[in-house]
Amino acid sequence: MTTKNIYLNLSQQDKKYALRLLDKSDLNKNLRHNENLIEIEISSINKDKTDLDSMSEEITTLIVNIIKYKLLKEYIWNQYHETYSDEEDIIYMHSLELFKKKEVFISDFIKNKVSNYLLTNDYINIEGFVNFRMKEFMKYISTIGDIAVEEYIIKKDKDEFINVLKYFIEVQDEKIDLLRVHIMKDNSFGLYDKFGKKIDNIDNEEIINMVIQENLNYEDYLISTLLSLCPKKIEILDMLKNNSSKEIVDTIKSIFENRVESVHQN
Repeated sequence: MTTKNIYLNLSQQDKKYALRLLDKSDLNKNLRHNENLIEIEISSINKDKTDLDSMSEEITTLIVNIIKYKLLKEYIWNQYHETYSDEEDIIYMHSLELFKKKEVFISDFIKNKVSNYLLTNDYINIEGFVNFRMKEFMKYISTIGDIAVEEYIIKKDKDEFINVLKYFIEVQDEKIDLLRVHIMKDNSFGLYDKFGKKIDNIDNEEIINMVIQENLNYEDYLISTLLSLCPKKIEILDMLKNNSSKEIVDTIKSIFENRVESVHQN
């Protein structure tokens, strides 16, 4: 039997990730370090595919942790600190959510890179491996950070806009006791009063002008109509039941809060 040894080199800054690797007991590991560097020796008894897979898996986990907990965070701070000072933590947490949605793909890509490397090498400098052998892929990681910022801005703007609408509702007089909103399967909507009579004509010049000037879509028009009618209570029947209708229902609930109730078709 032969022993397969792999040597990992990390900076002292990555010590906590090295210690996480040592906690895994699948393979033999030894740690040596000086003031600047940490070296981990990973050894296995049989130089076969199973051992290499285990080594690749553990090294991949190490690299993934460094990317999502260190490099992604550093990217957010370096790129957006001046623009979004004091908001970096929120943006980073959102970028982690996006990262985790893609983590299986990311891990598979990195493991393939590591596995191929270990076939002909027994020494891997983690920082150099990430910076040079994964240089193009790291652009994908930075894109996750950029998307997180864009989505954060959109959500922030939407939350601020909803707060304005909530205030508008609070100061308005209620104009109708009960409004029933039916979201149809064709993505249109119908409005009915408490007697089940359809409300066909929304005669509000201000809303019509706003729809035209702001180029509002059908969902925006629905919200604008609800604001105009300012009902005491809203019942929503969602017959479409997809992501689009769920989003519009959630928006209505966030604006009108406890005035809204979802009903189900018998």
